[in-house]
Amino acid sequence: MQNRRPYRIIMTIICFVFAALNAYKIVQGNYSSLDVFLLVVFLAFGTIYLFILLRKKNDA
Repeated sequence: MQNRRPYRIIMTIICFVFAALNAYKIVQGNYSSLDVFLLVVFLAFGTIYLFILLRKKNDA
């Protein structure tokens, strides 16, 4: 099986960066319901990737 660790690290960082950008937009007050939805989605995917990274690291 391929080593997907670098891919997962990059995807985790990207998800949290996009979540932070959406959170910044929400804090400024100029947001729509799509921004809130994307914040939740990016946080969820970032958390899932982080969980997978930490789980695989502990299994090895």
